[in-house]
Amino acid sequence: MASKTVALITGANQGIGFETAKRLSKEHPDYIVIMAGRRKEAIEEAAKKLQADGLTVEPLVLDVGSDDSIEAAVQAVQAKHGRLDVLINNAGISNYADPKATSAAAKARAEWAEIININVSGVAAVTDAFLPLMKKSLETNKPKRIVFVSSTLGSMAYKVDPKGQCHANVARSYTTSKAALNMLAWHYMVDFEDDKANWKINCNCPGYCATNLNGNRGYDTAENGSINCVRLATLGPDGETATFSNRQGPIPW
Repeated sequence: MASKTVALITGANQGIGFETAKRLSKEHPDYIVIMAGRRKEAIEEAAKKLQADGLTVEPLVLDVGSDDSIEAAVQAVQAKHGRLDVLINNAGISNYADPKATSAAAKARAEWAEIININVSGVAAVTDAFLPLMKKSLETNKPKRIVFVSSTLGSMAYKVDPKGQCHANVARSYTTSKAALNMLAWHYMVDFEDDKANWKINCNCPGYCATNLNGNRGYDTAENGSINCVRLATLGPDGETATFSNRQGPIPW
């Protein structure tokens, strides 16, 4: 009997992450979906909801802003599964308010620092920490898949085009973090560009979905936002790599 594919999703207690875990485990029962989140109670409650529907999911405490938490999560996956086949870097924030900051300049700097820390530095730390476990999945004869949950707001092509859909967007710290995330993803894409059959590394935009990330102002659903993410997370040896897309198709870098 073939072993199950082990997939980990960060920020999976709500929104796009939760719906991705739900869709992935429902449409691919041969997957074990590890739902990771920084708050123990929240991620355990989210996992129980899907387990109650008979889905194969597991909760895991993982705070992408804490190196100790990341290391503990790696050790937990190593001890239980011995490898990781799929990593979906979904966790992210769109704003931050430091209660200790008093001036406008201090508030702005704190927001920039925290958003970059979670959306970029934290993603790099998680990916680097789990790569050794992903390399162990070579033994399963399945391609390793890494999905970076980005945004069209991080598209430089859209930003510099006066007619582009994101040209006038002013969410500076968030959009800059997503552009940086795309560049970060490209470093991994280049690292494994000579082994495209075994590594599928792609960026995904879920779309403007109504979630806590945007105060539920999005016009699409989180359920729809999970569609392309799951597709990229389940690519076979002939699937694409080094792409940026949403469920409608390619997005310009």
